[in-house]
Amino acid sequence: MAPWKVAFATPHWIFVAAASIIMSVQTEVQVRRNAAALPTGHDGNSDTNYDGKMIRYPGYGILFAAWTLLGTLSYVHYRLLPGAPAGNLLFGLFCWLACYYAWLPLTPIVFRLEQNFRIGWPFSTRNTAILILCALPFCYVAFLFAFVIARTIHVLFWHRVGPVIFSWRMPASEICLQFSIYAVTVGASAFIRHLIDVRQTERQAAQLALEKSNLEGALRLAELETLRMRLNPHFLFNCLQNVSALAGQDAKAASQMLTRLGDLLRVALRSDYKDEIPLSEEVALTRAYIAIEQVRHGNRLSVLFDIAREAERALVPNLLLQPLVENAIRHGVGGRDKAGVIWVRGVLEANYQSDDLVLTIRDNGAGLPVTDPADLRLGVGLGATKERLTRMYDRQSLELRPLLEGGTEVRIALPAHYSARTSNARKAVKERVSDRMPVHHG
Repeated sequence: MAPWKVAFATPHWIFVAAASIIMSVQTEVQVRRNAAALPTGHDGNSDTNYDGKMIRYPGYGILFAAWTLLGTLSYVHYRLLPGAPAGNLLFGLFCWLACYYAWLPLTPIVFRLEQNFRIGWPFSTRNTAILILCALPFCYVAFLFAFVIARTIHVLFWHRVGPVIFSWRMPASEICLQFSIYAVTVGASAFIRHLIDVRQTERQAAQLALEKSNLEGALRLAELETLRMRLNPHFLFNCLQNVSALAGQDAKAASQMLTRLGDLLRVALRSDYKDEIPLSEEVALTRAYIAIEQVRHGNRLSVLFDIAREAERALVPNLLLQPLVENAIRHGVGGRDKAGVIWVRGVLEANYQSDDLVLTIRDNGAGLPVTDPADLRLGVGLGATKERLTRMYDRQSLELRPLLEGGTEVRIALPAHYSARTSNARKAVKERVSDRMPVHHG
């Protein structure tokens, strides 16, 4: 190899090799940081699916294109240097590429070698020493391949050459050049491997996040189901207790109460149970329960509903109102001669983030047994309802307060949200209204 070629190629390749190794080390550090900082939780809004494509080591086609590109750029740079000898450009290019094509069959082997003896962070003296020792046989084989390719190019171009003199001794200039190419190949292998590690770490993190999200969802459903199973026996026990108390006084009314209880249980305990239902369905379920209670209390119980039309389609937890109305009946009517009135109201209130669905259950009973509502010990109905809201919504509230005129008010606020079909319909209506609004030009 001519001295001018070594003088040009050696600094160029050493720079590229150093840059590749530095980038590989930086990537390795980032991989370790990502692995140490795997996500520990999700807010439910993040996308945990990871659909990035896998990175693989390049095949022979890509390697051929890469060596051709690098060799061509190097040759163009050389031809632009002042004092470069004139000659057949195409012939000169192919002779120049002989040094690069010699590494085409060796590159996958170097990749595999670097995989077994990795360079990166933390720095391994042993692996680096092994890679340096392996450089000599690789460089010598590449030197032999380059000689064969160069002679073949001379024959194909019918280029007149003198007698071919081959020496098994490898010149020092050729050693420098081939070692530079070997260093670049090792650096490229390390860089590609670290990219693969980064992608694999990201995929593992996404998979762990997805599994964690699924586990949290399953745990949440199990907890909600547990709370539901606490509410159902409580509700059933109270109803049966009322039927038992009524049976000795009015058998016909007790029978009617049992019939209505059976109808209600078929709806409440249906197999296609959903965590959330529209408020209109929840109101219908609550009315069915009130019908049972009115068999016992008669005209002493009045329940008034005031549900805003726009709030009827908002989703609420299943069996949300029933335990609250039941609690109001027990404390507002039970044990009193005075007629009990319960007001159930549902409206949408604007919030700085989004609309809130506000539900209030008010009675005219005796009020709270304590002065400060914070000191009140919640029973099964109120306690389970509050816990369900806490687990189902990030932003929610359940508050109790005494009324000045007597009685108690329970206020629930939760984010107003709708089923997919309802949301699309609301969006379409808003778009039609927006299109019909006149545009005023100043």
